[in-house]
Amino acid sequence: MRYSGAMSTLRLFRSCLVLPLVLMALNACSTQIELRTAAQQEQFALEAASQGDWTQAMRSYESAVENVELGHGDLAWQARLHHQAGRAASGACRYDAAEFHFRAAIALAKRSKQSSAFSYKALIEQYERQGKATEALAVHNELGFHHSRALGALADFESLPVGKSCGVPR
Repeated sequence: MRYSGAMSTLRLFRSCLVLPLVLMALNACSTQIELRTAAQQEQFALEAASQGDWTQAMRSYESAVENVELGHGDLAWQARLHHQAGRAASGACRYDAAEFHFRAAIALAKRSKQSSAFSYKALIEQYERQGKATEALAVHNELGFHHSRALGALADFESLPVGKSCGVPR
């Protein structure tokens, strides 16, 4: 009787050691799946954007962001995806979503020690297109004088997409 009790305790102890290892392996697999899915969604977003389907591009970029976050992908990738989601949202006339994504891109770029200049530039350009000069000026001031002047050098590199006419700014 003592012998069987000791064996069941040993089995229980062994299973307690193995279970965390199995769970860690499953977690590593799911992380890789999330990151691969994010890369595929980024490709879908690029295709939609190339066809001018800004709404679909925005949705695909947003899905990619979620998967990169779930898969614990690097912050620079998350920042780039948020920036692209903001560009697509702007093209789809979803200014609230665009502002959210540009601000998220700026914060993530700063955390990852990457440049946030393109996202700042896009946010300023979006405010200017909407006729929101006060908000655009506030973002310029947020940057500071030297960084704000440097944005002019980026003018030829990237601008917001021009999708359908968004109508009169509110």
